[in-house]
Amino acid sequence: MFIEDNDWNEDQASPTPSKPILNKTVGTSNGTIKLKAKGVGKKSLLRTLKTLKTLGSAPEPNRDVQKDSDSEAESAPAAPRPKRKKKRNRGKKKSDAAGTETAGTETAGTEPAGLDDDKKKADNVPKETASSSAPMDRSASLRARMEQRLEAARFRYINEVLYTSTSGEAKRMFSQDPQAFGVYHRGFTAQVQRWPANPVDAIIAFIHKKPASHVVADFGCGDCKIALSVKNKVHSFDLAPICKLVTVCDMAKVPLKDCSVHIAVFCLSLMGTNLIDFLTEANRVLVMGGVLKVAEVASRFGDIRGFLSTLSSLGFKMALKDTENSHFYSFEFVKTKDVSETVKSSSLELRPCVYKRR
Repeated sequence: MFIEDNDWNEDQASPTPSKPILNKTVGTSNGTIKLKAKGVGKKSLLRTLKTLKTLGSAPEPNRDVQKDSDSEAESAPAAPRPKRKKKRNRGKKKSDAAGTETAGTETAGTEPAGLDDDKKKADNVPKETASSSAPMDRSASLRARMEQRLEAARFRYINEVLYTSTSGEAKRMFSQDPQAFGVYHRGFTAQVQRWPANPVDAIIAFIHKKPASHVVADFGCGDCKIALSVKNKVHSFDLAPICKLVTVCDMAKVPLKDCSVHIAVFCLSLMGTNLIDFLTEANRVLVMGGVLKVAEVASRFGDIRGFLSTLSSLGFKMALKDTENSHFYSFEFVKTKDVSETVKSSSLELRPCVYKRR
């Protein structure tokens, strides 16, 4: 397309051809326009350019340059995302605070949805019930302490009766009041737990060294610890049954034949006013050369020499003595002869073991 200036006239051209003044390509929306004229005047050229601008034919940018810029934009790394402004965070905090206030208002006014039934029931418990539970707990605690003190006092009473009465009288007491022996046994067990050692353990260790064929007679067996700890045959005697192995009887008259036992044991059981009857019964059931084991509280022995002299008259010879222990004295005797009827009339006394009130 050629645009010619109206002022151009070939007749006015000089006879001498002139070089073109304009040779330019301009891009428009409809394509490119090639401007090529000879001897174009300055005013004519300005009008032509003005017309092109009016038609919206702005110069088109160089496509090669645009492609290069696009490729550079694609290859360039993505710019980091700008950080959020603090105003947003403040707004969030405000919204959270508002939400908290709303939730608090909801909780204060009504119960939130999804609350468990158990929690609802707990919340609906009257304040009077919660406040009244504290006095009930104190009352129950006070009652338990009073019952404990009462049982401890009853244990001390039973213990005193056993030391100051005959074995026959003690047996009748327990037969009339079966719960009394349970009270005594629980109190005695509580006392044993405070001891540095239990003398029955030493007797059990002694029996373990003897042949399994040796028969044992446990006078005052209590909870039958010896019978439950050794392989030997053990006859367990006491005034009342604590376990099924107990044979209930008066220890002055046990249901055994003469000379049928190899080891006789009195572990913390020489209680009562007829101790001679217990020891002569042990002499009766023991075989000749049989062993008598005695363990008692140290404070009960006021005259050790007198005790040993009495045992000698009952047909026992001392084989071992341990009086160094601060809590218990232990003795080991061997049967050397049978007891005559005249010796049975002698007496033997040991101090009663009285437990102090705590």
